Amino acid sequence: MTPFYRFAAAMLAGLLMLMPSQGAIAATTAGQVETVKGTASAQSGTEAARALDKGAAFFVSDVIRTESNSAAKLKFADETVFFLGEESELNVEKFSYQDPNQENSLSSRIVKGTFRFVSGLIASEKPEAMEVNTSVATIGIRGTNVAGTANATSATVILMEPEAGHATAGSIVVANQYGSVSINQAGYGTEVPDQFSPPSPPRRMKLDVVNSIMRSLQSAQRVNIPQPRMR
Repeated sequence: MTPFYRFAAAMLAGLLMLMPSQGAIAATTAGQVETVKGTASAQSGTEAARALDKGAAFFVSDVIRTESNSAAKLKFADETVFFLGEESELNVEKFSYQDPNQENSLSSRIVKGTFRFVSGLIASEKPEAMEVNTSVATIGIRGTNVAGTANATSATVILMEPEAGHATAGSIVVANQYGSVSINQAGYGTEVPDQFSPPSPPRRMKLDVVNSIMRSLQSAQRVNIPQPRMR
């Protein structure tokens, strides 16, 4: 190979290395990390996990994880906000907002851990366009502020007091193949004890249960999570 062709081949190889992968080109940005305390990461498919810091973008298909004594606050482009407590995992299954080729939608899955979310513009404009899944039930959004815990075989879901600027707490529907319940009173919640049971009838959740969830979300942190007002 002549020196010219060797030079041309080297230049081409360098350009190919600088080009983004097909996965990166196709990735759809879902939002931005607002706060991290401790260690959080995101992983898409078989790609290597990447560390998440304040200001980092996260994408559709990302699995977002927090480690022990860690917490994170994620803000989607439609202003939906998720808080994750320590050792939690969230899968961003679907997100489309202000895309002329797709309807607005948001679907996420709490794989495990403690969580709290405040719904944004997608749910405000069309409640059925947003859903949050767990391994044992789906949370349909008709409200603004929800907290809970989930793992592979159970879940607890609580409707919280509305955020400042929201007149009412709205409501949520928690459902699986065995049944569904509607919750429209702040401080009330439901439990799904296993993967073969319907959600329990709504009941006022004990304050220690709520406090336990909030403490996990605030573990070793300075993530700003306001303490809920429980009537």
